[in-house]
Amino acid sequence: MSIIYINPYRFAAAGPTDPDFANVSLLLHGDGTNGSTTIVDSSPSPKTLTAVGNAQISTAQSKFGGASILLSGAGDRITTPSNSDFALGTGDFTVEAFVRETTRTQFATLIEIGNHLQATGIVFLTNGGTNLSGRIGVYAGGFFGAQLSGPLNVWNHVAYVRASGQLTCFVNGIGGTTVSFTNNLTDTSTVTIGSNAGGSAGYRLYGYIDDLRITRGVARYQANFTPPTAPFPDA
Repeated sequence: MSIIYINPYRFAAAGPTDPDFANVSLLLHGDGTNGSTTIVDSSPSPKTLTAVGNAQISTAQSKFGGASILLSGAGDRITTPSNSDFALGTGDFTVEAFVRETTRTQFATLIEIGNHLQATGIVFLTNGGTNLSGRIGVYAGGFFGAQLSGPLNVWNHVAYVRASGQLTCFVNGIGGTTVSFTNNLTDTSTVTIGSNAGGSAGYRLYGYIDDLRITRGVARYQANFTPPTAPFPDA
């Protein structure tokens, strides 16, 4: 009698996939070796990222994968060149990440695209100064949206979603008041993660970022939801 051996790995179930992966403009898992300044973009069109100051990979904290991006000092930020993938236009979008802040500056910034002082640029804030103190929101020539920020020194999922000209900001799956936001976001002259383009003191995000994802043309969350429990898929 012949014995047939089957390799169980050959038939292993495929991992999760993202049906909107083709629309992903940026995907940063923050994985890597402790202290590394190599930040990898896992989007379909990978961008070149430059760590500025002491921005680096850290294994001290992570939401997924055993590492995250650490921004801990003056001027720490990550930059990437202008790219049409960041032109969000007037369409739907979802900008989201897991963030573990150790302290909170006046205009703590997840990411800035273009000149946010103009209506064609935007900054995604984890704290909005006097206007949105203790709240996340966006500034694009003015303040839009709000939701209570999560506590410090824990991982919080933040998401900024525009659906059919309506903006909702979510913290840990809970949405704030939905507001009209129809700005034509065409300015991609600068793209900066963890601060504004100039690294200004009031705009610095101090802490860790894990699984930062920008999805253009898709409003992934349009009602309260359970935050992701696994890393965002790479396909």
